[in-house]
Amino acid sequence: MTLRRAAPFLGLAVILAAILAAPAPTLAETLVAEVSTKRVAISSNFSGTDITVYGAIERDGVTVSRAAGYDIAVMLIGPRRTMVTRRKDRVLGLWINRDWRTYDAPTFYALATTKPLAELATPQVLDAQQIGMENLILPEGIPGGIEVMAGAAEFRDAFLAQQRKAGHYVEYPSTVRFLGSQIFAVTLPIPAEVPVGSYTARVVLIADGSPVAEHVSTVDVAKIGFEQQVTDLATRRGVVYGLASVVIALMTGWLGGVLFRRD
Repeated sequence: MTLRRAAPFLGLAVILAAILAAPAPTLAETLVAEVSTKRVAISSNFSGTDITVYGAIERDGVTVSRAAGYDIAVMLIGPRRTMVTRRKDRVLGLWINRDWRTYDAPTFYALATTKPLAELATPQVLDAQQIGMENLILPEGIPGGIEVMAGAAEFRDAFLAQQRKAGHYVEYPSTVRFLGSQIFAVTLPIPAEVPVGSYTARVVLIADGSPVAEHVSTVDVAKIGFEQQVTDLATRRGVVYGLASVVIALMTGWLGGVLFRRD
């Protein structure tokens, strides 16, 4: 075949290659979400509060229709800290700590969904998105300072049980409500003993069992008033705080002896 005869075929090949290489239109939803408050103030009479997470699903003209509709997972996640789980064994008639594990874990984790987790997505998707306390990534430290990603299941289960009992790890399935076809809202309770710090409100949009969009907001939980002053004194001026505690203890003991002294 001569070069002149091959030219049309070469041109067609170039056009087809350009079409295949061109980026396809984005057929995806956009998730818009917000929290009812950006700051939770803890004072001496703080007895807990609520945070409402709400939002909407935006679709453009070329977004594909979702026959099964949408699902939402809302997670309120506290700051990560190192926490310890200990195991007691009976030795010579006494129960003593024999083994322990540390976990780099959120101090608070609350999950709300539109339906039960088993119906929300596959276990693989839930695990990848860390949806549900059982799917949290908790780097584990063992005696000797060695860190492992997946350690003994009994320690992890005990740690999660402790956090559930304290009310710091909670799940609320089927509580996210759609107010129409594309607007959603859920209210999450914040307990009185909630740890302070910067929290993350994470919202994941799920369609056909797969995550298609995500939105993250932040909420600050902080002490105010006298409690904050005491906290600042203890963390920034430990020596002064310690001396003040000793003086207060001595004065309290002296005052008690005066008030209840028998003549």
